[in-house]
Amino acid sequence: MGSNLAAARVSFVDARAAAALLTRTVRFLRAVLRAALVWVRGHVRWVLALVGFAVILRLLGNQIGSREALVLAFGPALVSAVWATCWPVSYERVCAGPARRARWRRWVRKNWAHLSRECGLSVSRTTKSRTFGLAPKEGSRFVASQSQTVTVWSHPRLMDVTTAGSLLRLMIRTRTGQTVQDLEAAAAPLAAAAGAHAYRCVQMTPSVVEVVLVMQDSLTQARPAEIPEAVYLNAVTLGRRQDGAPWHLTVTGRHTLVVGCSGSGKGSIFWGVCAGLAPAVRAGVVRLWGVDLKRGVEVGVGRGIFSAVATNPIEAVALLTRLLSVLEERGNRMAGNIRLHQPTQADPLHVLAIDELAVLTAYTDAETKKEASRLLAEILTQGRALGVVVLACVQDPRKEVVGLRGLFTQTIALRLRSAEETRMVLGDGMAAVAPAHRISPALPGTAWVVEEDGSTDRVRADWWSDQLVRQVAALHPSPVVEGLPVAPAQPADIPVGSDDVTRADSGPRVRATPASRQRKSRPHKTGSASRKGSPSNGIGAA
Repeated sequence: MGSNLAAARVSFVDARAAAALLTRTVRFLRAVLRAALVWVRGHVRWVLALVGFAVILRLLGNQIGSREALVLAFGPALVSAVWATCWPVSYERVCAGPARRARWRRWVRKNWAHLSRECGLSVSRTTKSRTFGLAPKEGSRFVASQSQTVTVWSHPRLMDVTTAGSLLRLMIRTRTGQTVQDLEAAAAPLAAAAGAHAYRCVQMTPSVVEVVLVMQDSLTQARPAEIPEAVYLNAVTLGRRQDGAPWHLTVTGRHTLVVGCSGSGKGSIFWGVCAGLAPAVRAGVVRLWGVDLKRGVEVGVGRGIFSAVATNPIEAVALLTRLLSVLEERGNRMAGNIRLHQPTQADPLHVLAIDELAVLTAYTDAETKKEASRLLAEILTQGRALGVVVLACVQDPRKEVVGLRGLFTQTIALRLRSAEETRMVLGDGMAAVAPAHRISPALPGTAWVVEEDGSTDRVRADWWSDQLVRQVAALHPSPVVEGLPVAPAQPADIPVGSDDVTRADSGPRVRATPASRQRKSRPHKTGSASRKGSPSNGIGAA
């Protein structure tokens, strides 16, 4: 009985293994067939020519030649399909990628005159010309027979066409009477004609513009972040650009403002910077200060990499006051010695990371808002050279919400609500070339940035999960943890007023009642109380 059960169990396992093998085989054959059809569709002329040649040989009675022609027609399709299915990376690098880029270059060079005319880059002028013919009665003498109108087109010169990865680069020189602004205005129609996913323009000289077309979008899939290991100070890697290249964000000497509506992926950039600096924090050359005005929900996950954390406006003002004292002390030491701070373990780079900046600058009480704006303005205006930089995240870019918007040296525009907000964040005229308001809600972490040369680029930050942030905080804890200055309690019976506010040396501005304003008891001049007398008025007992 036991042997029968064991045999049945073995047969059942063998049946399951056979079914799984059959399923994998069917999936593989289906993938190979799909890849073969794609290859055939891309090489229709080659396949049709060889099939026609095979049919002719078959009709002529050449059976061997007919079979060889069919092998030449469909053999490369089968080999490419198996290669692309089993080893897609090497197939893309060796075969598919170079062929696709060669096709892009050939298409641009062949159709440049047509593209120039249709995109408004060319001009035409009409001239009259005479055609001459040999008169039959005049022997060899030429006489004018008729005149016709000829249209001559003048195109901008296509200097060079290059490809790299998924990028198609067009180096264009303006024609006579044309400016680089005309070429930049025609970049959008060129991108649409080429079927590009995005584009950007780079002015090389006053007459030459490089139009970069992104032919394949590499930002459609979210990519998880990786735990950093190397110590970086000048820049951190946040994600990738639209051409697939890494996206590096400069930190040293830059104040960064990240703007995006709710759910646009500000947390990915926030933790991309903070976690990217975590190895430097552990090494002691960077110190992170966190201000999380969402009740500590964001920063609390990775609390270990911060030297100090504030979770409400009062604590934020205390933290800014402490950071300003560091800036003032460092400035006194650097005056007359060095103009740009160099981070060391004894004198680290200080990075202030603020989440929900609007709560501190717009949505708190007037006195706290005024003091926080003053402290933050001093840090933004003086901190770049003194080794104190700011990273701030906000949802609303309006001036009444972020009055210090102009003091940030670089901005990142995540998904925004309107073209007007894009103009506020990136500058005038950027709504057309960097449409952050058109980013899909299904692509969190996608943003537009403006490079140092004025060109724009689309990027996407890697995704940071809570578990990954906790791992970074546990692996790279901050060696220095500081407490915030504690403000004395405010009297509850005295209304808040601007005249009753003084600044503490080690904390935020708090209310204090001067001794000269304390209420004193005044004796009555008449009545039973006055007859009893009081030492304060000099009247003795009766």
